[in-house]
Amino acid sequence: MAPIRIIPARDEENIEQKLVTLILAAAAEKPDLIICVFAGTPAFGTYRLLSQRARSEIADFSRVRFVVFDELLREGSAPFRAVLEERLFAPLGVPAENVVAFDPRKDAGGETARISSALSVSGIDIALLSVDSRGHIGFHVTGSGHESRAGILPVENQKRWGTARAFSLGLADLSKASRIILFAAGRNLAEIVQRLTEGSFDPALPISVLQRHGNVTLVADGGALSRIEKVERISGFHSGLFIMSADTVPAGRRAVVVSPHPDDAPISLGATIAMISQQNRVVSAVMSTGHRSFIYGTQRGERISLREAEVVRESRTLGAEPRFLRLPFYDSNYEVSERDLEIFGSLLAEIDPDWVFLPHHGDSHPAHVASRRIAGEAIRRFLAGTRKTIELWNYEGPWALFNRGDFNTIVSVPRVPFERKLQAIRVHESQVTRTPYDVAAESLARLRAALVPESALAGFGAQPPRLDPYLELFFRETARGELAPGP
Repeated sequence: MAPIRIIPARDEENIEQKLVTLILAAAAEKPDLIICVFAGTPAFGTYRLLSQRARSEIADFSRVRFVVFDELLREGSAPFRAVLEERLFAPLGVPAENVVAFDPRKDAGGETARISSALSVSGIDIALLSVDSRGHIGFHVTGSGHESRAGILPVENQKRWGTARAFSLGLADLSKASRIILFAAGRNLAEIVQRLTEGSFDPALPISVLQRHGNVTLVADGGALSRIEKVERISGFHSGLFIMSADTVPAGRRAVVVSPHPDDAPISLGATIAMISQQNRVVSAVMSTGHRSFIYGTQRGERISLREAEVVRESRTLGAEPRFLRLPFYDSNYEVSERDLEIFGSLLAEIDPDWVFLPHHGDSHPAHVASRRIAGEAIRRFLAGTRKTIELWNYEGPWALFNRGDFNTIVSVPRVPFERKLQAIRVHESQVTRTPYDVAAESLARLRAALVPESALAGFGAQPPRLDPYLELFFRETARGELAPGP
C-alpha cells in the first residue's frame, strides 16, 4: 500500500477551510488545473467557501477545467451537472466549454466515448472525493472492479435516485489522477478511515483503490480519525529490543549521519532523521561527491554540483544540516588515508555528537566499507583519553539488509515523517530516474513493519504488538573513551 497523507481538522467547517486552501494553492500553481468533482451534499459547503474565497482573493478560475464524476441517466435532465452549475461553476465564472460532463439527453455510448477520449488526452490533476461509510465511491459499490473505466453502472438505491442507471468515471480513471484529495467528517466514518489508512488492500472495496494510488491526501476531523488516534503503540524495551517511537524521541542531542554517497542518508534512515531533527541537531556528513554516478550528458564537475544541490533540498525536507566532506578515498580506489581521518575528525570535534549513524558491519559496498572505517577510526581517536561516549546506530539499506538477530533497535515511524523520507529521496532526481530508490525504501519499511513485530517481538505464530506502518532497523552500540566507565 502507498502512504496516505492525513491532515487533521477540528470540525466540518475546518475541513472545508483546509480543502479550499489546497484547491486554491493548486489552481495558483497550475492555472489550467483539471479537477474532478461530484454533486454530493458533503461537498456543498466546500464549494460555497471556494467561491467566496476565490472572489475575496481574486483567484482566477477561468482556465481551470472541471470533470464531473458521475451523472444520473434520467430522461431529459442532467441533475448533477445542474447542481454543480448552480453551486460551483457559475459562482466561479467557469466557462461552459471548460466543463466535461455526461449529458443523459444524448447517446450514452457516444457520451462515454467522448469523456473517455477527453481523459486520455488531458488526464486529471486532482480528484475530490468524500469518504463513504461503506467504502463506496460514487455509484461504485462493494464488488466493483478496480480496473473499471468510464461507463454506465447500475444504481443500487433506485428509489432514492429515481433511475436504474448512472454514468460514472471508472476506478481505473481515478487511479490515473495525479492527486486525490479525500475528506471525512464524523465518527460514523472512523472504521472505514482506519481500514483505508491502516488496513490491508481489499479488492472488493472501491475505496481500497486509493491505497495503491501513491498521492492521496485525507482531510478528516477527530471523529473520523478517532480509531486511529486511539491505537496504542509500544515503545521502550520489548523482547530484548529497543523501540523508539515519535513520542519517545529524546531531545537536545547532537547527531552525525554518515552518508557514503549523497543519497544514502534519506534512502536508509530518512524517516528517523525526520523524527529526531524536530528536537535535536542532525548533521548529514556526505562522505563522497558521488560523481561516479551515471548522469547522461554531464561532466564530473556538473555531476558534483547537481548531486550536492539535491542534498541541500533533501536536508531542508528532513531538517538536517548538510556537510560536504568530499573525502579523498572516493578517488583513491577506496583506500583510506590520514587526510580522510583528519577531515572527519574535524567534524567530530566541531559537533561533539551524542549519536553517529553509519552503515552496519555487514554492508559490503566499498564506499560504505570505507566510510564506516573512517568514521570508526576517527571516533576512536576523538574519544581517546576522555570520558565521552557516543552511541553508534548502525543502519541497513535496501542493498545491505539485516538478517534476523542482526538488529537490536527499531524506529517505529508514523505516516508523516515517512512521507518526508519519500520526498527527500525523490529530490535526488538524478538517481531515482535511473533506479526507483523511493519504491525500494518504502517496500523495505513496509516489509519490516509487516514481519518484525511477530518474528522479533512476539515469536512466530503469536499475536504481534502494534507498531506504526513503517519501520527502520538499527544495531545500536556504544563507543567509549578510555576513561569512560564500563557498562
